[in-house]
Parts: sequence; structure tokens; C-alpha cells
Amino acid sequence: MPAQKNKHKRALLPVAALPATAVRYTEGADLAAHLMDPHRSRTVVVVSHVPGVPLRIDAGKVAALLGPEVHVVEIANGIHTRQLQNSLPDGLHVFGNGARVYPHGPRWSTSTPPPLVLRSAGFLPHVYKNLERDVLAAEHFKAGEHTSTAPQPVLCEAVVSGFPSADRAMLTLAANGGRAVIRGADLLPKIPLDWLLAQGQHVTGILDPDTNILNIKALLLPRPSPVTVYQHGDVALARVKSVCPRVAMVELWPGSDFRIDVERISSNDLDSAEDLLTEGEVVRVRVVYENGAVLLSMLDVDDDEAAVPAPPLVRGGPAWLDSARPYASLFTTRSAGIGAGPTDDVAQETSSDCGATDVFGTPEVAAGDMPGTKESLLTPAERRTALQSTQMQLEQARHTITELVEAQKRQGATDKVARALQDQLEAERNGSKELAKELNELDREKEALRDELVRTKSALVQQKQQRRSSTSRSEAAPQQLFMVAEDQFRFELMLAWALNVPAQDKAGNPLANFACSQHFLDSWACLNEQQRRKTLRAVVDLVADRKGPLRKRDPHPLRQNEGAHAGPTMRGEDVCMRLYVEQGTAGALRLHYWKLPSGNVELHEVVTHSVVKA
Repeated sequence: MPAQKNKHKRALLPVAALPATAVRYTEGADLAAHLMDPHRSRTVVVVSHVPGVPLRIDAGKVAALLGPEVHVVEIANGIHTRQLQNSLPDGLHVFGNGARVYPHGPRWSTSTPPPLVLRSAGFLPHVYKNLERDVLAAEHFKAGEHTSTAPQPVLCEAVVSGFPSADRAMLTLAANGGRAVIRGADLLPKIPLDWLLAQGQHVTGILDPDTNILNIKALLLPRPSPVTVYQHGDVALARVKSVCPRVAMVELWPGSDFRIDVERISSNDLDSAEDLLTEGEVVRVRVVYENGAVLLSMLDVDDDEAAVPAPPLVRGGPAWLDSARPYASLFTTRSAGIGAGPTDDVAQETSSDCGATDVFGTPEVAAGDMPGTKESLLTPAERRTALQSTQMQLEQARHTITELVEAQKRQGATDKVARALQDQLEAERNGSKELAKELNELDREKEALRDELVRTKSALVQQKQQRRSSTSRSEAAPQQLFMVAEDQFRFELMLAWALNVPAQDKAGNPLANFACSQHFLDSWACLNEQQRRKTLRAVVDLVADRKGPLRKRDPHPLRQNEGAHAGPTMRGEDVCMRLYVEQGTAGALRLHYWKLPSGNVELHEVVTHSVVKA
């Protein structure tokens, strides 16, 4: 053991005593003394490792990567790293499986970059790359100069001057009139920047002088609660996120999704939400609070009814939704604007970030699929094939011309042959010009088709809005034409029968004789217009004995109690029956009626599904 200890002590030599081309192994105290030496003229990279752990930073590879001008020192984690920590100023130590670059010069302690800690094998290449970066930065430090050659991010004020694309905002710096840019990816990537910021708005953020990018993420407002923005019954703006036949999802602001069933979009049971709403469209909804829950409805919302402004997403910014914003902007948002680099020389980015998609961000559509196009127009694939064929023909022509020229040199070409060659070359050139002209015409037609598609989609949205506006209105209540309530009910029932039973079925499903009690008329008077319409349709199915619709309403006897063997509720020989008026809604209505021995019915009462007694 004493021999091994002496051998170990001999290996831990001072840094200055070793050659400049090898990895140094030293004790923590000696290393700290070397780092604190005011005459130290070289950058030092310290690599620490945990004994017994196979995953580690290869100090030899670091030395080979950085070259002989940098001292690479390796120490073991434990007593040596503790000695180093105790002998250096606070925050300048290294530990574990890590590495750290120590610049030289009088201000090295204030310009030392943070340590790099190896946590997984996949991070090892990044450690070597970052070490090389830190060493290159350290080599630029000299006595009396700034602590860093690279400009540091600074807090700046700026004014929004414009929006060159959907995810770029151009700024004018308040300090010196210089230019900067805000990237949409730094805020809310899927929201156009002109929905978050307004031209002329003053913003404050962190400016990166290398790229002239201003980071204003600190100005993003936290997501509010609906009750802090809208009162019960307010009309709000919402953006359609997705649409299915029976339901649509809308958002009052990013991250707040609400469901709207088709019953709350249109009063027509045959309507589909996909026929009334378009994904990405801005619509008006009424905010209702029921039992602490937020419910949105589009029924009876007038287009000219004042809406509460949508909240801003950035401090000092505009309302993030605006119903006056043109719908076509939703398509261009997914075009070259999203992911495209800024114009001019503000940020060092290229247009290679944009995908090879068309202006709508979708694969190109065949010309025959668009309204108003000619069937003879070539598809993009056919145009590419034609262009490739033309290029091959040109190449073959060039090859032929080359062979003819060689033949002329070998055999002595005559003026006739030379003239033929010139004519052929001129013909090929004219053919190329015609093809280029045709390609330009096709490009112009493609742009015209794109504009036509934008207009067509905008017109489609307007038609859906008009249809939604007309179908979302609750039907007006029938005029009171009779003094007796029963006569009024029979009139409305006859009208509902005429409207709901098709003409070819009226002869086979006439209204049979029925009776209605005063108890039924009292419950009828308590219903709203929508519930009355549903009840009339149920009574039509019952009295006209419509086999199919009536079977869906599941008529069944009303039992005396909830027992499994309870008998039906009787009134002499009359049996009390029950059928569905509504299904799948809170407080769904049921119709109670008496089935008489003669086969006729007597309407008894309209109740909620929870009422199970006659």
C-alpha cells in the first residue's frame, strides 16, 4: 500500500511541470493555484470524472480536438473536486462527469462559462461541440477588453412597423432607429402575428444583437377564465377549431376549447354542423352559465348584435379575434407566411424553411376539379412530364448538333450542311421559346385558379353563414286563433300533422279520434316553443299511429312503482302509457296518456323523465 500511494502521488504533478501536448492529471489544490495564477497565459479545460463509472468525457479526445494551445486537465470527482471548489471563488468549480473552460486574462473569473455536465451518452457529442465553442470564445479575451467579444442580449423598446408575413413582425428600435424582427414561433406558433400585435404598438423585450430578433415572450398574458371576461348572456367571438356532423369545437382563446352540439347551432333537426360551420372561421356565440358550467349557443344570435371584444393575447395588443378580418387570410396563414424567413437583412434566415407546398399549404389540385376551369388544362404532373420531355429533346438536339459539327470537321462541311445546322439550331431555339411561353401561360392560369379558389371558399363561408343565420332562429309561436285552449291545441296538432307527415303517407296515417284532459292542457301551457314543437311531433306519431316513428319513441306502460314485478298503472280498464318526447338531454320530456279499451287515446300530461306517476 505505501508503494501504491507514493506511485499515485508521483502521477499527480503540477500542471506547469508537464508538457503542453498531453492531458494533465493533478490535485485540486494545485489546479486551483494554477488557475488563480495572474501570469497564466493559456486557456485551461478541466475534465472531471466519477471513478468506476464507464460513461465519461474522454479527456484525450478533448485535447486532440482543441489542440496544443489549450491545457486539458483531468481530475477525479471527490476529494480533488472539493479541494478545487474550496480554493476557487464561488461558482467556479466543476464536479461529477463534467467539463469546464477557464479563460485566461485579468477578468477570467467573470467570463468563465458554466460547466457542462454529462447526463447521458446521447449528450456526449454536444459536450464536445460546446467545449469547442466555449474555448473559441475564451481565446478572444485579453487584458483590459470586454469580458465577451460577442454582443450580449439587451433589454430594448421598439415599435411594430409592419407584418411582412404571417409569422414575422418588423420593428423599429426606439433607441437608435434600427430594425428588428419578432418571430411567431417564439410566441404562439399557430396564430398569425397580426392577431397578436398591432401596427404602431410599443413593445419591450430582449434583443439578440447577432440576429436582431426581439423576444417578447414575457408580454404574453396568462389564459383567463371565461367568467372574468364574459357575463351571462354576452355575445362573444369564437374560432371554429374542428367540425363534425353533430358537434363542433370552438375556442374563445388558444387552449380553451368548448363543445357546441348541432342543437345549439340550428333549430332544424335535419341540419349538420358541417353544413353550417367551417374550420378556422370566426363566429358569434352566446355565453351562458348553467350550474357553474360554461355553455355556448348560436341560436338567436343576430349578426348585428354587439359582441364583447375578444381578449388580447399579448399585453397592449389588439383583440385576438375580429369578425371583420377577411376569411381568405386564414388560407394564406398556412402558405408561405408560416415558416418563411423575414425580408431584408434583419435576421439571418433563408427561405429554405418553407415547404414545397402551394399557396394554400395543400397539394396542388387538378385543374378539372376547380370550378370554371377548362378540361383541356394540363395537370401539374403532366406539366412536369412535358417539361422533362422537352429538356430531354433539347439534350438530344445538342448531342446531334455536336456530332454534326464533329462530322463537319472530319469530312469538310459544305455551306449547305452549315446552313442546315444553323436552321436546326434556330428551330430548336424557337421551340424552347414557345415552351417557355406556354409554361408562363400555365403559371398565370395556375395563379388565377388559386385566386378563384380563395374567392370560391370565401363565398362558401358566406353562404354557410347566411344559412346558419336563418336556421338558428327559433320558429315563431303560432298565433292564438281560438279562445278555448283545447281548440287551439287541436288546430296546432292538425298543422303539425300536415307539416310532418309526407303527402304520400297522409292517406295511410290520418289523425284518429283522441281526447285531451284539462291536466294535459295545463302541462302544455307550461312548455316553451321548442318543447311544444317536439311534443306536437310526438302526439302526431301517436294519434296518427305512425308505426316507424312511434316505435322509436318506445311506448310502454307506466308501472305503479319501480319494482321489477310492478303492474301497470290502471284507471278502471284504461292503461296509462308513456313514450319519449326528447332523448339525450337534461330534463328530457315524456308524454303520459291513457290507452282506452276502444283503442283510442286520451292525452294525460307532459312531464320530465323523472316523473314516474300518473
